[in-house]
Amino acid sequence: MNATARDTAPDFIPAAYSARFTHFFSKYVRRMVKKGFHAVRILPEHADALTNLNTKKVPVLVLLSHSSWWDPLISLALHTQCTPAREPMAPMDASQLRKFGIFKRIGIFGIDPDEPKSLEAMSSYVADRFARNPMCTLWITPQGRFTDVRAPIEIRPGGAAIAAKTPGITVLALALEYGFWTDRKPEVFVSWRPVHAAAGREGSTAAWHRAILEAMTENNRLLADAVISRDASKFLSVFDSGSAAGTNWWYDLWLRMQGRSSRVEDRHFVQSPSRPSASKTASSSHQ
Repeated sequence: MNATARDTAPDFIPAAYSARFTHFFSKYVRRMVKKGFHAVRILPEHADALTNLNTKKVPVLVLLSHSSWWDPLISLALHTQCTPAREPMAPMDASQLRKFGIFKRIGIFGIDPDEPKSLEAMSSYVADRFARNPMCTLWITPQGRFTDVRAPIEIRPGGAAIAAKTPGITVLALALEYGFWTDRKPEVFVSWRPVHAAAGREGSTAAWHRAILEAMTENNRLLADAVISRDASKFLSVFDSGSAAGTNWWYDLWLRMQGRSSRVEDRHFVQSPSRPSASKTASSSHQ
């Protein structure tokens, strides 16, 4: 390839997916998640949204919020937990994938997110993978960068363009949040939400962009409200570390030997009654 050809070629690295490698690598990731977090909890409304697609021969697009280094690992854990029969694929900055080439074997392909030709190559690559194997799932972070979960969601159009070009595609929004409740280790909170373009506009990138933005915004809001409530009964457990919330293993053991519970009580975090408004307070003071 001459210099001119290299200058015009998109910066794109195809994946080298291996189902066997992904199976064993996911076991390592699952151990990492269990070691790093007390529990992974999911809102029940659409908890089976991904699991129900495990054996369906339809292309799937998952659009996840992006607030943490853990996001791709949690995604892989969810993939192997819910859809082990499907083939995952996901983009990564090509410059980073060259350093960590092993990730190509779990379906990661490399792009330059700021280069239009690279994004065009991604679109063609994804279309080819979906055509060859409709049991592929594309996982992307349409925000394109790390973003605080409290910030308004802004997305790039790549996911919407892929959805518009893929007839029969199933699209899901995935909200992820991380927080501390009563254990020394944090919790992972998850929520799925189906995304549908306006009827009759399934081939419109603009319609999909609007639908994705609305679904991700609402999904993040519902998950945040549930996390703020600190009410575990609002969630289902995907998997946990296998132990009750506590302080330290040897101190917990010492307490149990004395017949005392080692569980950290949550009574201090119960939502307090709404405080009266300033106007009501002022009016009552004049009575």
